[in-house]
Amino acid sequence: MAQNAQIPLLSALRSFQYAALMPLPASAFPLRTSGAKILGADGAPVRLAGVNWGGGQQDEGVPYGLDKLPASEIGDRIAAMGLNHVRIPFSVGSFLTSKGSPVTAHAPAARTAANPAMTGLSPWQILQILVNELTVNRVSQGKDPIYCILNQHLLFPGWCCADEDNNGFWYNDNWGALTFLACWKMIADRFAGNPYVGYDLHNEPRKATIGGAVRTPTWGDGNGLTDVRLAYQVTIDKIRSSDPDALCFCEGLSYAGDLTGWKNAPVGRQNTVASLHDYSWFHPAGQTQAAYEAQMDAKAGYLVTQNIVPLWAGEFGANTDVPLASMRSGWLPRFIAWAGKRDLHWCWWELSATAVKGTQPATNKVRVQAGQREAFSLMAGQDWRGTQTDLLAMLAPLMPSLPG
Repeated sequence: MAQNAQIPLLSALRSFQYAALMPLPASAFPLRTSGAKILGADGAPVRLAGVNWGGGQQDEGVPYGLDKLPASEIGDRIAAMGLNHVRIPFSVGSFLTSKGSPVTAHAPAARTAANPAMTGLSPWQILQILVNELTVNRVSQGKDPIYCILNQHLLFPGWCCADEDNNGFWYNDNWGALTFLACWKMIADRFAGNPYVGYDLHNEPRKATIGGAVRTPTWGDGNGLTDVRLAYQVTIDKIRSSDPDALCFCEGLSYAGDLTGWKNAPVGRQNTVASLHDYSWFHPAGQTQAAYEAQMDAKAGYLVTQNIVPLWAGEFGANTDVPLASMRSGWLPRFIAWAGKRDLHWCWWELSATAVKGTQPATNKVRVQAGQREAFSLMAGQDWRGTQTDLLAMLAPLMPSLPG
């Protein structure tokens, strides 16, 4: 089995011989883009290395682990891993009703048991406290901020993702595009004064049944019902009316696995980052390193080699409940080798050692039960105090000195 060490994290990290454990300092913000690089405020290139902090997209709208540890302690543990950002998924329906009214219902108190300041609050209020804790509060305490990338993961709260959840577009039969835009405007209004926040506009564009017919996302064809690029442009313009400097992250087609359309039809807005997702099931079994790299460069890597736009792997991950030898062979080391060559920005899926309930939208199938082991986690143990030390060691080559 992969090592799930119940040992102090900082002691474990000292054994890894990391190139550096240097988060992004507050002085590096606001970030901006130039060609295929993300630059700090001083113009020096930076690399984003992070982890998805999921749960907020699921049934109850609360990120994992807030019942286990204080948010500030979780932030310290993330920083101690050598990571400098988190991607925080959410669903529109946790914040707004389908008609665009605020959701005022309180999140279950049990989900925030280790964070009493969050008790009796709505998911939207909890997210605001969490982001402040990871960003401005850390800076006020003399710590480096943890950059927060907020990700619209679903329209209706629940488990993601599959074609049959009917959440592949920014709208569906129950959730209109105007509500989607209103949600992003509300978020941008709230965080406009916080330079440590970015926006990942829509998760994994994919087929959905809308109006009784299957629709497939397109890129750059101008079809207002299917053109993901056009939706990104409209959404960025809405966000920038409140928060003009924040980075916006734009995912590719086919579950974010295909960014081939960007070359001839770029999103065309300043400070945008292309977002790629990659998992073993995106590739044929037994693929060689050369074939893997050719596929990845054709789908997305060309954006870096041709200096078009920064490229961020907003999700990639593997099962840590397997023998270590299995982790060190196959897809994961192929990804790590390719990502190193392309100076890829990246965000592991995911942080949590334990799940919260996840019901698939549209089908109402319960796909994840509360308390279930999260097999892709960086944390380990029901108390969130263990760490996947072997996995962190494998990721160490992707953690260079930051910024630099």
